Amino acid sequence: MLHSALPALPTKRRKSESGNMFVYILGAIFLMGILVVISKGNMQEGVGIDAERATLAAARVQRYAGEIASGVNAILDSGFSETQLRFADPDNNTGPYGDISTTPKQQVFSPDGGNVEYQKPIDGINDGTPWQFYANTHIKDIGTDTAATRQAELLAVLPNVTKSFCAAVNLAAKQTINLTLDTDPASNGCVYGGTEFNGTYLSGSGVNTLDDTKFSLLPAPEACVRCATDGKFHYYRVLLSR
Repeated sequence: MLHSALPALPTKRRKSESGNMFVYILGAIFLMGILVVISKGNMQEGVGIDAERATLAAARVQRYAGEIASGVNAILDSGFSETQLRFADPDNNTGPYGDISTTPKQQVFSPDGGNVEYQKPIDGINDGTPWQFYANTHIKDIGTDTAATRQAELLAVLPNVTKSFCAAVNLAAKQTINLTLDTDPASNGCVYGGTEFNGTYLSGSGVNTLDDTKFSLLPAPEACVRCATDGKFHYYRVLLSR
């Protein structure tokens, strides 16, 4: 008697296929999990690198601002007055600060004067605008505070810096400042803007002042502030108090 071939066993095949599909799904989930972990790791690493660069840049900027202040003091110690200080760019004799070959002993960036090396801003910390120098802002608890007789300090300003650099330099200066708020009101201008220093210091009620309630530490000889006039961040350093 002939026997017919055994019929296929569809039930077992379906179980095998279901098992394989389950393995595939688990594998896909596992791979997705790995990708998420790698992605998060890369994002955190990028943030860390940016923060580290901002911290290093802040230290360099603070050090350079200190060198400029030392150059100012060297010129004053040599017998020149505070109105005779000059900040000409050695590579731009038609700029707002004049020609460095004019009265070189009064020039902060001349070997014959303050003997400070002229440096452009570090790449990436601002929009490329060079250092600026102003005497239109008074810093509370530095110099004369009375409104009628208030005197502007001589400031070095690095304008239009990034928010991350601003936060880093404030941290280095031990200042806790909310950068979402304006630190420099619009009533009398901004630490950045107006007439560049040419020997004249602003005085009286028209002097620009900062909102000292936004600072965690006073006096604040250096800080990064947000101006209401432009909504941008600017680092300043007092070179001379008055």
